[in-house]
Amino acid sequence: MSRTLDRTISALNGVVGDYLRGRANGLEIAMGFYTRGEQVACERREIARAYPSATGKVCILVHGLADSEAVWRFPGKREVTYGTLLQRDLSYTPFHVRYNTGLHISENGDALADLLETLVDQHPVRVREIVVLGHSMGGLVTRSACEAAVRARHRWVERLTRAFYIGSPHLGAPFEKLGNAVGRVLRRIRNPYVKVVADVADLRSSGIKDLRHASIVREHWEGLDPGATPGIAIPLRPGIAHYALVGTLTASERHVLTQLFGDALVRVPSAAGRCRDEDRALRFAEGNVKVFHGVHHRRLAHDRKVYRQIRAWCAGAT
Repeated sequence: MSRTLDRTISALNGVVGDYLRGRANGLEIAMGFYTRGEQVACERREIARAYPSATGKVCILVHGLADSEAVWRFPGKREVTYGTLLQRDLSYTPFHVRYNTGLHISENGDALADLLETLVDQHPVRVREIVVLGHSMGGLVTRSACEAAVRARHRWVERLTRAFYIGSPHLGAPFEKLGNAVGRVLRRIRNPYVKVVADVADLRSSGIKDLRHASIVREHWEGLDPGATPGIAIPLRPGIAHYALVGTLTASERHVLTQLFGDALVRVPSAAGRCRDEDRALRFAEGNVKVFHGVHHRRLAHDRKVYRQIRAWCAGAT
C-alpha cells in the first residue's frame, strides 16, 4: 500500500472511524502491530519471523489521532523511529501500533490491553519489561489500556515499567472544545439550514469528541451528554514511572502563541497535567516533565532532543 493511501485511510478513520466500524466497512483499520507498512500477526511464529533479534524488553509505540505509525519516522530516514533507536541503544524490541482513532478512546484502550496481553503470551522471548510511548491521543489510549488491564487482571500491566506521554492532552484539547462550542451555538439558532450545518459539524468521530475532556474510560461518556464534563478523574496508574514530554510553538512558555496554542494542538498545562483543580491535575513525579521549546506537536514524535530525553529516562539517567 502506498504511503499516500495509508495516510488517507488513517485520516478517514480518525474523522469517521466509528461510522466505518458501525457499517463493517473494509476501510476500517483493525488494531495491530505494523512493521515496514505491513501488519504482523500477533502469534509466536510471525513475531519471531518479523523480529529475529527479539528480546525480553519490549517497546510499544502508539500514534495519535488520524495518524499511523509513520508519524514516528525521522525526516529522510524512514527506518528510524524512537523504537528502532531504543532497540539499537538499549536492546528494546519495538512494536509500532496502528489503530482506528475514530473510535472511543476507551474502546481502543480495551483493544490495546487485549493486544498487549496476547503479545506477552505469544512473544518468542519471555517479556520482562514493557515501555510504552504514546503520541498525542496515543498517550490517552495508553492510560485507558492500563485501566482496562487492571480490570481484566492482565499480566502485561505488571511488567509495564515506564509510560511516556508525548504531547498528550490529559486535560483536553482546545480544538475539540471549540468544535463542540460552535455546534452548541449553531443548534440554538432556529433556522433549518443552520441546523444542517450544526448536524454536519457534529459528525466528528467519537475519538475526536473524547479529546474534548480527555475521556479515557467508558464512564466518561456512556449515557452522558456529549458536552458534559466527566465527573470521574482518573489518576496516573501507580507502580509505573510516568513521563510527560511537552512541546511549544515558541522559545518561551510566556509567549502569547504558546499560551494560546501550546504546541499548536495541545496547550502546555494539558500536556503537563497541570490544573488548578487538584482533583483533575495529574501528579507526575518531580523531574518527570520536560518541555521542549520550539518543538511543535507533530515533531515531538520524531525529534533528536526528545529521543535523547526518552533514552536517558529509559536508561535510568537524569
